[in-house]
Amino acid sequence: MSFRPRAGLALVFLSALALAGCSMAPYKVEGSDAATNTAQAEGRDLLPRLQPYAIGICYSPAFNDLAAVEAEAVYRCDGGRLERLDEDFFWNGCSLSQPNRINYVCFPPDKAKRLN
Repeated sequence: MSFRPRAGLALVFLSALALAGCSMAPYKVEGSDAATNTAQAEGRDLLPRLQPYAIGICYSPAFNDLAAVEAEAVYRCDGGRLERLDEDFFWNGCSLSQPNRINYVCFPPDKAKRLN
């Protein structure tokens, strides 16, 4: 019996087991400085509930398509209007398995109750 094939098989099994709990769905992080500055500039004259804010969505091109990233951004914006600003890679608050980040400015919807 050889030790090498068993060790290789065990290593593959343990790696698969460790990665099984990792989710590869896009997720929200803080937006870039450029997105934050744009949101602040565009929200100067708006009511506090209508002020835009920056969000970033982390993803991996190997695991996620852009439709899934856009869907996560729409969900995180709660039905408001989105503007895609830029995209960055690494050193952006994302994990190493999903290093890409698309930055958006979200303009919340006006959900004020109106009297008829």
